[in-house]
Amino acid sequence: MYPEFEGGGSTASLFQYAKDIIPFYDSLLFGVILTILVFSIYFIQETKRGRGDFPVAFAVGNTATTVLAIIISMISDFMSGTTLGIFISITIVSYIWLFFSNP
Repeated sequence: MYPEFEGGGSTASLFQYAKDIIPFYDSLLFGVILTILVFSIYFIQETKRGRGDFPVAFAVGNTATTVLAIIISMISDFMSGTTLGIFISITIVSYIWLFFSNP
């Protein structure tokens, strides 16, 4: 009735077990990675230059997260195609925002 975790499995089986318990775990995990990357890049820019550029941080963070999501989806069946499509769409929107933002 409940998903079982085999203790001798690899890290991939641990993530698959978490996805079996929480259906939106892949979206949640990559959303947290995206948030951490974007705010880290923004605050690093702010400390180095005195001013952070959020559209740049958002575009770079989205690109890194989307590349990671594509690699993970090719290695295992962890991420659904819908979630991957959403991340690719958000990346395209972030670059459109970056293109139309003031320097």
